[in-house]
Amino acid sequence: MLGIVKSALPAALVGHAVHCVASGSQLLLYCDSASWASQIRFFNRAVLDKLHAAGHPYVVRLQVRIVPPMVEPIRPKRTPRLPSAENVGLIAQQFKPADEQDVLAVALTRLGATLAKRLQEG
Repeated sequence: MLGIVKSALPAALVGHAVHCVASGSQLLLYCDSASWASQIRFFNRAVLDKLHAAGHPYVVRLQVRIVPPMVEPIRPKRTPRLPSAENVGLIAQQFKPADEQDVLAVALTRLGATLAKRLQEG
């Protein structure tokens, strides 16, 4: 339904229509700021006409709402915990691929090599 709404809006406004929900006889259209919401409200009739033409005659009212920007929580930087040198050695020694068809053994060999390299670096 959001695609139908966006097709009724000018190109400058399309990116600011974020989400829509049909609730009974009204359509709730969410946009990213109040300034764009006021611009989108001017196209109320065009959006409703486009929805009726697309087979949604039950929608008789358009309400534009604003979605506040999501603020990402500040998280401390995560650092990987590498296994001990002994465990890395066990992984590297335990899984020597007999042939290239043994996908698991090849993957574990690569893992052992990568872990050994990371232990040497840091």
